[in-house]
Amino acid sequence: MEFGHRGVNQPVRDLRSDRVVMTTQNHGYTVADPGDKLDVTQVNVNDDTPEGLDNDDLGIITRQYHPEANPGPHDSLSFFDDVVELADQQ
Repeated sequence: MEFGHRGVNQPVRDLRSDRVVMTTQNHGYTVADPGDKLDVTQVNVNDDTPEGLDNDDLGIITRQYHPEANPGPHDSLSFFDDVVELADQQ
């Protein structure tokens, strides 16, 4: 990435729900090719780079941003509910 994603209010679209959440980010890299084991589930609205990768069979969920960011935005806090649900299934 030439400049990376920095700061608050970075829009990310969930491809499964088509919902857009505002996120806090601080990274200068992206996954170029997640291969066929990981599904791209979220993308950055500004440049279409992957922001979320999942594999339901392997029990993997990842996010490229900071869902825990304080003081906000808090749009992506539901990620932790997904992590707890996944742990309960294991």
